[in-house]
Amino acid sequence: MPVRGPVPVNLATRTAAEVLKVGPMTIRVYEDGSRTGDRISAILLELPAGVSGPPMHWHRFHDELFLVVKGTCRFVTPDAEVDATAGDLLTVPPGAIHTFKNASETEACEVYMTATPGHYVDYFRMLSKAGTEGKMLSKEEIEHLMALFGTFPLDSESEP
Repeated sequence: MPVRGPVPVNLATRTAAEVLKVGPMTIRVYEDGSRTGDRISAILLELPAGVSGPPMHWHRFHDELFLVVKGTCRFVTPDAEVDATAGDLLTVPPGAIHTFKNASETEACEVYMTATPGHYVDYFRMLSKAGTEGKMLSKEEIEHLMALFGTFPLDSESEP
């Protein structure tokens, strides 16, 4: 029988979530991996009407799950565009090329996202910090940050 010790469960509330701003997007960090042994992170992406997410990209190492909780989010791949509404879930395994945007020009959307490993949330923290310091990152600087987290733009000829 496995040895079990006292392991606490944790409640993460909206009011206690860390709030990041990345451009017009608000990101609420509910779990950054610090309570999961870095196995998973959980964030809420709040996209105002008409706002697009990141440029088309893929991840070498981590999985993402996107659960739409409000509005309509359009997930874009090289092969298709899929509109997901509240209650729909999109799974993005490593290597899957994708991006997302708010499909509505008049209503906000919210998407709950998990990523493995948990420290991937630090990518959003770094982008947010640059923005709050008034820095406009160049394409090269953004791609460098992406690469630190095993994330690459669509036009990467191969894995670095």
